[in-house]
Amino acid sequence: MTYQSLSINPSFSSIQMHSPTIFIDENIPFLAESLSLCGRIIRFSGRNITNSDLKMRTAKHSFVRSITKVHSELLTGTNVRFVGTATAGTEHIDIEFLQRSGIQFASATGSNANSVAEYVLFAMLECFGSIREKTVGVIGYGNIGRRVAEYCRRYGARILLHDPPLKARGYLFPDWAEYVSIMQLCGEADCITNHVPLNDVGPYPTRGLLGYNELNAMKHDAVLIHTSRGGVVDETELVRILGTTDCRAAIDVWCGEPLIYKQLAKSAVLATPHIAGYSLNAKINGARMMAEAYSAFSHCTPVYSVFDIPMVNYESDCKESEIYTLLQKNRKLLTDSSLLQSSLLLSDTERAREFDNQRKNYPERLESLKYND
Repeated sequence: MTYQSLSINPSFSSIQMHSPTIFIDENIPFLAESLSLCGRIIRFSGRNITNSDLKMRTAKHSFVRSITKVHSELLTGTNVRFVGTATAGTEHIDIEFLQRSGIQFASATGSNANSVAEYVLFAMLECFGSIREKTVGVIGYGNIGRRVAEYCRRYGARILLHDPPLKARGYLFPDWAEYVSIMQLCGEADCITNHVPLNDVGPYPTRGLLGYNELNAMKHDAVLIHTSRGGVVDETELVRILGTTDCRAAIDVWCGEPLIYKQLAKSAVLATPHIAGYSLNAKINGARMMAEAYSAFSHCTPVYSVFDIPMVNYESDCKESEIYTLLQKNRKLLTDSSLLQSSLLLSDTERAREFDNQRKNYPERLESLKYND
């Protein structure tokens, strides 16, 4: 089957005309190759896809990333029957609309967990040098939070946890961690890291979860690492705190992406363009999960061999003194931060474009650490 861009007006063979049209975000690696025998593949730009595009190309199936908002405005009147997001988060998907419309949905939950956990660990080491005997507060004990907590425990940190939905379900948290309220966590932690979805409704909304009260409860020299979703943290209040205390921050997710809050980016120790989960390992995990979900839906067999590429050997017993060097060598997060902060000198239009360009053209970066379940 052929791959086509939305900028191309293709001529279809009779076989292509009767094959399902599969839209795939141009920045999902290897998925188009994997599904090449399952239909006519069209690659698209995630921020620019429209309802008209899907109608004109009679799209049946679509694979997106977090920059594409999938809701009624995008899909009403189209032939789309399957939507997959190659991301762990689903805040950009109107799942209720998909359910009402009979559209099958799949996500790549957990695919980038280790990648984000490595980012968090690197940010801690960049700020502290060592996390031994530091108190680390983990908000959200899902796929990422568990890895962060385990890595920090491995290197001698005290762990505080906060996850009300899990606690309400009777989850048994590990005995090596302390479950506390969010205010106690903010008041005692040397480092606070949050790993929750952005949620406006329900019993546990997370928008503004780290707001005025929580941020002002932080120790005067605490570190905040923000890798969940823009909107979970009050950015204006955080900028004020960074300017009036010795607190530091590492920020990967932002309100208003791609036009991010310039002052917060200037104030952060580490400021990156939503790439914490962008390791090559994570991207391949997400794409493979999409291929598997599509196979279950369509009964078409993907070409799984395209995902079999050499990976760096994981380290499971590195000393803490070696971790910083190893992560910087493989992930180059300081380089990412320098590029983003350099773009702050550009006009708003240009720096928004540069934010997206950094993500779109992100280099292949391999993970280093192995998480032991």
